[in-house]
Formats: sequence, C-alpha cells, structure tokens
Amino acid sequence: MKKLSEFFLILEVIKKDLKVEARNKAVINQMLLFALTTTFLFSVSIDVESFFPQIILLIILFTSISGSSISILREYDLETIEGLKASPLTNSQLMTAKVLSNLILVLVLSFFVYPICYALFNLKGNFLLTFIALAIVVLPISGVITLLAPLSASSKGREMLLLAMIFPVIFPVILPATKLIGLAYSGVFDLMNALFIFSYAGMIYSLSILLSDQIL
Repeated sequence: MKKLSEFFLILEVIKKDLKVEARNKAVINQMLLFALTTTFLFSVSIDVESFFPQIILLIILFTSISGSSISILREYDLETIEGLKASPLTNSQLMTAKVLSNLILVLVLSFFVYPICYALFNLKGNFLLTFIALAIVVLPISGVITLLAPLSASSKGREMLLLAMIFPVIFPVILPATKLIGLAYSGVFDLMNALFIFSYAGMIYSLSILLSDQIL
C-alpha cells in the first residue's frame, strides 16, 4: 500500500511539471523554435541525407538541453524545489519524477519535430524504425540533463557550465546513437548499440538515485 501511494505521489509531481509546461508554454515554444530553426537551416545549407544521423542527434540534443534544463532550474529560481523536498517524497523519488517528466517532454518534442525534419530534409529511409531509434537515444539525454542541471543552479553562468558538464557525460553514447539512427534509417535495427544505450541510461538513472541527496 505504501509503495502504491509513493507511486501516485511521483505521478502527481510528473503531472504538475507537465501542467506547468502546458500552461506556461515558454519552454515548449523555445524548444520548438530552436528545433525548427535549426532544421530549416540544415535543410537549405548541406546535403542532409549523408549526415542525417549526426544532424538529427545534434538537433534533439541541443533542443533538449535548452528546454529541459530550464524546467528544472525554474524550480530553484522560484524556490518551489523546497516545497517539493518538504513533501512525503524522498529525494530519490523526486529525482525519479523529474527524470520521467523530462523524458516525456523530450519525447513529445521529438514526436513533433522528427516528422518535420523528415519532410524538410526530403528523406526516403525507414520513418518508423528511425523514430524508435531516436526515442531510445532520448533516454540517456534526458537522464543526464536531470542529473546535472541542479548542480549548476546556483552558478551565474549556469547555461555554459551545464553545457560543459553535459558533453563529457553524454559523449560515450554519441557514436552508438549515431550508428543506431543510421542503421534504423536504412531499415536495420542495431540491437547491440540499442542495448548499450539502454544500459548507459540505466547507469545514469542509478547515479541520479544514489546522488539525489547531494544533487537536490
């Protein structure tokens, strides 16, 4: 019974975060504007199909950083993080809720941005399998952002500091993610790289839980 009540409390935090984003729309609009502007610039400047895995990964990564980090840092700016920490949830459960809400936010963004990229880039590859690969790649990205964003909350140049912290941590999955997306585009699902990305996402989530008392 206790586990069930904790589960519903985590769901309430996720619902609260998503409602704030839906009502405010500032973060969602910023993420969409950045993604669409970048997509359009790439579509008119280079031969996109040759570099599609790298480009779509770059668009999703930078868009996720610019949007998801704001949704976390806003909790510190408005001091609502103290209210969440005073709730019955433990820090590890609160971190779980934040990871999941950011994951949903980035997945929804990808759901809207990817078809536009596909159309603007005039691509001919496997649409569905590529989207599945992209959804897998989003897992460690959202986890890393949630893990590191609170560490930069008190810094004046926190956006630059966050970028400097994220890239070394996310670097191990860049090559597997590029290969996964590239093979999915050609109609082949790369199980080994997908398992590696899942494992890395699990490791990041475990670190988030273990370090939640120091991070939040």
